[in-house]
Amino acid sequence: MNPYKKAARLLIRLVASGLMLFGLIYLALDLFKSFLDKSEVRTGRCLLLAIPVVIGLVILIKSSAIASRLTQDFDE
Repeated sequence: MNPYKKAARLLIRLVASGLMLFGLIYLALDLFKSFLDKSEVRTGRCLLLAIPVVIGLVILIKSSAIASRLTQDFDE
């Protein structure tokens, strides 16, 4: 395997994991705040806060294809 592709894939996966972690922490804190205040959990807000998790998951799944496209010039 090309070392540039391997490094690019590692960086892409690191960014995707960070995005997912940020989204999950933010969503968990919002849910925890709702439970402490004994207020209702707003579905729209939860869906909005879950967007970074979904984007991170898509990037994580497509990391090999993205790394191949980014390192295409180095293969030549």
